[in-house]
Amino acid sequence: MSAAVGPASGSGKAVIAQNFPSAWVAPAVLEVLPQKVQSLLQRLGPLEGPPVISQGAGGLLQALARFQNASDARAAVQTLHGFDMRSAAEKQAANNQAPQPSECFSLRIAEDSGAPGTAPSGGATSKPPARKRKLKPNGIFLWPLPEGWAEKDVMLLVSPYGSIARTMIKGLASGQKGVLIDFVKDSAASAALTALNGLSLMGAQLRCVMQEEPEPAKPLQVHVIAIDQLSACSVPREVEPKLDDRQIFVNDLPPKASTEEGVKFLLGNFGEVDEVELLRDAQQQLNGKAYVRFKSHSEAQKALEAIRGSSAEGASKASWSESERAVKGTRGAYGLNVLRHLCGEEDAKLQELRKAAGVSSLTLQTGTVKHVQFLARCEDLSQAEECWKLLSAELARVHATYASEVRGSLVLRGFPASWSEKGLKFVFAPFGGLSSVTIEEEEKDAKPLTTSGEVASSGRLAYVKLRNSQATEKAVANLNQTKVGDGDLVEECIVACHRWHTGGWSDGTFQVSIFIDQLALSRRPAEVGPGPEDRELYVRNLPLHDMTRQQLQEYFEGFGEVDDLHLILDTFSAEPTNEGYVRFKHNRDAQRCIEALTPSDPEEADPTDLA
Repeated sequence: MSAAVGPASGSGKAVIAQNFPSAWVAPAVLEVLPQKVQSLLQRLGPLEGPPVISQGAGGLLQALARFQNASDARAAVQTLHGFDMRSAAEKQAANNQAPQPSECFSLRIAEDSGAPGTAPSGGATSKPPARKRKLKPNGIFLWPLPEGWAEKDVMLLVSPYGSIARTMIKGLASGQKGVLIDFVKDSAASAALTALNGLSLMGAQLRCVMQEEPEPAKPLQVHVIAIDQLSACSVPREVEPKLDDRQIFVNDLPPKASTEEGVKFLLGNFGEVDEVELLRDAQQQLNGKAYVRFKSHSEAQKALEAIRGSSAEGASKASWSESERAVKGTRGAYGLNVLRHLCGEEDAKLQELRKAAGVSSLTLQTGTVKHVQFLARCEDLSQAEECWKLLSAELARVHATYASEVRGSLVLRGFPASWSEKGLKFVFAPFGGLSSVTIEEEEKDAKPLTTSGEVASSGRLAYVKLRNSQATEKAVANLNQTKVGDGDLVEECIVACHRWHTGGWSDGTFQVSIFIDQLALSRRPAEVGPGPEDRELYVRNLPLHDMTRQQLQEYFEGFGEVDDLHLILDTFSAEPTNEGYVRFKHNRDAQRCIEALTPSDPEEADPTDLA
């Protein structure tokens, strides 16, 4: 992979801040502006010194600061740039409309990476990276010219070395003059360079060097980056699919699966294949990757498990299709508008990535293909690889947002545009308050959810987590299909509120697994002794807060060989509960385990003991 090519030169540690809150630039407090900016930026990383305030383009106040680490500077730009700096009163006066660009905090990497105190060069727009330069084989630059010399004098001096194509006299910063001379032949320029450099002429010593010119632009190449080819190595575990997800992404297909029919034949044992899309590389050669859509979710699941279960060398690899999830957006497995997260508002994020990678263009392509892919137009493969790396990081952030904000949350729909994070905290205050809030924009063509009932979509939804998780059921019961808000601080509306379900369909309906051993019976039948073939135990109070799954497996293996350990997962969070099943290889080992875990006096048993 190549190094990141950012919009700034040098180390990229310096940043320029503009568009401060009106309260920061009032005349009475203007002298403490450097301290306010320093306090804000130091939340993202240590600075090398206090920011320097100056006037930028158009007379706007700006602050130049330098982080100790370039990574902190990039993180600060990503976190703070575009932040709405209006006060609550200003937002209300604007009817909660989106802020103007001048009302959003501006933070960018400075072109000049010098120490604080050095005035930045240029305005808010970064200059395009300069093209590499090379020596011009038929051109020389000669200076200083004698006083009063014109082009005819130059011609007399240099014409003995060869035919001349062009001359141009240039003024120098020292007040002297030099001349650019292009010869018809390269050999003439070389001869003139040798003869004229160091020549004494009319009391002055001439200097002569070869001219430089930009290297010719390389032809642009188009590199296709499918979303499923992005690396998500930072994802702690796979995101649970929706129960109507039917598409998988397959890597390392064998040569016999080089056609659609070949792939259908290869995977047809697992179910009916609806569609196959083979991917190609930049040279339009098949690259061993394909999207495969099955008739049903269960068939796709079966194929996925079979491919992953193969231990043969060079075996294919497979995963649930990120493309299918991205197209579904907030109705998909992440519950997030994935394409908006990757591309930004009006593709602003893609433009940032384009500049950072130094490519000519970076666009999202969905209409003319059946999957989500990005097109990078650039001169070098290394630039396309940089795009791949940056897009991978953005996808990893989507995974992280899902894991921290969506999974295990409450979902609220139907609230109006006037509601902000404060409004949501106001509504959930009676239930102990919120530990996190994420507001997500829904897609314009998003279908209504079954779980929302008659509550119409407002174009936004919120994922919230309560400080007191014990109040979750109470919050759902009190808020779902209920009018909330006080009509004063928070606009009244009817909202839909439900828990996020990891095992659900795109329309909001969900599946709950109930194990027979979990049923509470008012009168249980008389205990029936185990048969000689019984090998499986139902276990409660598993100490998962103290032990990993591997440690738990090793604990049960102390009684004998274990065939399988199945942990029951919570319906909403997909986290293991304290219940599960352990299957031993032999009946005698299961018997030994149950005897060890059964107290001799049931009345003295602790309800939290493993049982």
